[in-house]
Amino acid sequence: MAISEERLMRQFEELVKIDSVSFQEREMADYLKDIFWQMGITLTEDETGSVIGGNTGNLHGFMEGFGADSGMAKSTPLLFAAHMDTVEPGSGRKAVFHEDGRITSDGTTVLGADDQAAIAIYIEALRSILEDKVSHRPIELLFTTAEEKHTRGASAFDCGKLISKEAYVLDCSGEIGTYSAQEPTLIDFTITVRGKAAHAGFEPEKGINAIAAAARAISRIKQGWVNDHINLNIGTIHGGVATNVVSEDVRITGEIRSSVHEDAVSACEKVGQIFREEADAAGASVSMEHRPLLFAYRIPESSPALAEYSRVLGLFGIEPYAKPSFGGSDNNVFVRNGIDGICLYNPMHAIHTTGEYTTMQEMLQMTRIVETLMRG
Repeated sequence: MAISEERLMRQFEELVKIDSVSFQEREMADYLKDIFWQMGITLTEDETGSVIGGNTGNLHGFMEGFGADSGMAKSTPLLFAAHMDTVEPGSGRKAVFHEDGRITSDGTTVLGADDQAAIAIYIEALRSILEDKVSHRPIELLFTTAEEKHTRGASAFDCGKLISKEAYVLDCSGEIGTYSAQEPTLIDFTITVRGKAAHAGFEPEKGINAIAAAARAISRIKQGWVNDHINLNIGTIHGGVATNVVSEDVRITGEIRSSVHEDAVSACEKVGQIFREEADAAGASVSMEHRPLLFAYRIPESSPALAEYSRVLGLFGIEPYAKPSFGGSDNNVFVRNGIDGICLYNPMHAIHTTGEYTTMQEMLQMTRIVETLMRG
């Protein structure tokens, strides 16, 4: 039986109905375990949920290769990964099918094609392969939790369990043929400035206003695109207790992204230096915490996974398109662990908004491409 558009659409519709916002993927994980068990594939859940404060672990599975005559049974395994979680607003989702082929939510939630279009594509591609009893490579599967929270699930997964040395992650927006040619280092930081409280009406001169010191520091920091490969954002500011009290402390959070890891580190150090200078000038103190959540990578032209992707695209008359990205995905984790991974196009548009949509035509085409990759 060939790939079925109707079955693919029904499967996607079912996935959309399942609430699976980050850290709350329990129902999705149980559903996927059952679906893959029906196909003869056991998905094993790890303990990531308890590690990251969620209710679900990552799901890992493996299917032996098939086809002795073609040598597929003994060929190298290939990992296909997707994340189970969605961003908010993601509860009570439903898919709305339009006559022009678009699929949207009802406008009150995200659709969740990011990344459940990928999951539906994997399921349909595998169903087609198994039903047709065609030869295929050994196939490894990983469905992660909390990817939308800076790859928390994949980062907690023991990548030593993975057999594959090549991987495809359907989590890149754009158009068919797109892949992420680079992903950034992402460093988040928290800065606390501590001054001295005083009554703002009676003796403000006895206080040291932490908010004022922080404001002077922030005014010196360029935000947005710092240059062509670094961007910086101050995201939140919390401080003070009342309008009649000189603010004793203030807490600032932000992030830095760069396609060059060392430059992200340097930019973070510069932010800390500026805050220390302004705190010292005001007589305040400052502390800074920071951590890298993603590590930058670039896909080399020599990548075997890229070569195979390009070959398969050629069978469909499609040219690969290298897209530099500043988003990050689970593939950052795989590459850091020595896997030749590629973050591929997933049929999703206007992601992280209530206007998110996919199309039946793109999902069907990407299913054909994935099935061909699986078959080798």
